[in-house]
Amino acid sequence: MAQSVLRTRPQTEASRATLAEQAYEILQNDLLAGLFNPGEKLRPQALQERYGVGISPIREALMLLSCDGLVANEGQRGFRVAEMSREDLLDIIETRKKIETDLLTDSIRNGDEDWGAEITAAFYKLVHTPLPGPDDVEAGHRWELAHRRFHFALLDAARSSWLRRIDERLVRHSERYRRMRFADPVSHEVLTRDIATEHRELMDAVLGREEERACALLRAHIDETAQVVSQLFD
Repeated sequence: MAQSVLRTRPQTEASRATLAEQAYEILQNDLLAGLFNPGEKLRPQALQERYGVGISPIREALMLLSCDGLVANEGQRGFRVAEMSREDLLDIIETRKKIETDLLTDSIRNGDEDWGAEITAAFYKLVHTPLPGPDDVEAGHRWELAHRRFHFALLDAARSSWLRRIDERLVRHSERYRRMRFADPVSHEVLTRDIATEHRELMDAVLGREEERACALLRAHIDETAQVVSQLFD
């Protein structure tokens, strides 16, 4: 398993903040990719060796991740990877549908030509980014970035920055569950076709200013992943 490496150096306050941000980003990516098991103890010393960064940036990153809900802060007992369950997944999905349909409706009503161009560019990037294999962490990260960019582009013209921030957090938690799907025995050909078709239909409805159809397609798209992944908990 390839390990991310951060170089330690004499730390000013600014450099320590930068190292903490880097540690946060890399550890978040590894958590989302499932490189740590739900409930697994996260020992700062072990993470220090894994990532090649000092204890202080690691602890700061863990605190930030606990605020995000990806890590559980148990006080004196330290940190653990947040648990996963079907109930948690369905809660995330239902909340996303409520927030994102509101955001999408507002985005459709307020989006301009630049907004439409970014959606088109994000779609092109998404369909030309190969789906990862079950053990290809880097490919999974690249695909999730492209997928995230497309969905955020759809909502980018919405006026509520607070709702968008909440949604970004939910999307990352969804991503943690969605990556389980890549290990499912569905063939890449079928999954690739379905993903391209679903996203194209959604894009066309959004750019066509078809509010009701776009929201219905978005709900169905979010639900579809939930239905597949929730079965894996059986």
